[in-house]
Amino acid sequence: MLTAIDKALRHHHLSRAGREALAVLEGAERPLSPTEIAGRLIVTTASVTSLLDTLQRRGLVERRPDPTDRRKLLVVITDEGRALVDQFLPEVVALETAALAGLSEPQRAQLLELLGVVEAGLGALAHDDVVQSARPRSTPGRG
Repeated sequence: MLTAIDKALRHHHLSRAGREALAVLEGAERPLSPTEIAGRLIVTTASVTSLLDTLQRRGLVERRPDPTDRRKLLVVITDEGRALVDQFLPEVVALETAALAGLSEPQRAQLLELLGVVEAGLGALAHDDVVQSARPRSTPGRG
């Protein structure tokens, strides 16, 4: 479903991560630190830095000094960024609604319940524990 949404929204010239970051900022209704954005997107702060650089070059977000700690920056969505969210968000909702139209109400309820279980499981995991237990995949022909 995400690939279909990505293809359908190409005309906005935003990556999925860009759309998600703008939606997070617009929904927060307050400036967020890059660390907060990374946490909400479940990505590294390094990934968010690159993403914010791109969004800032397009005039969709601004970085501003934190008024309580001048060593930190806060990210705000610009009016242009809000206008773009107002364009793509209804499209995302329509695409998701169409994709889920084949499910009955009990199936939708079950899907939401299962997604809640997955989200809770992910929330309970410690990132470092997962990374340490992950093993590199073996590739035939490599050492």
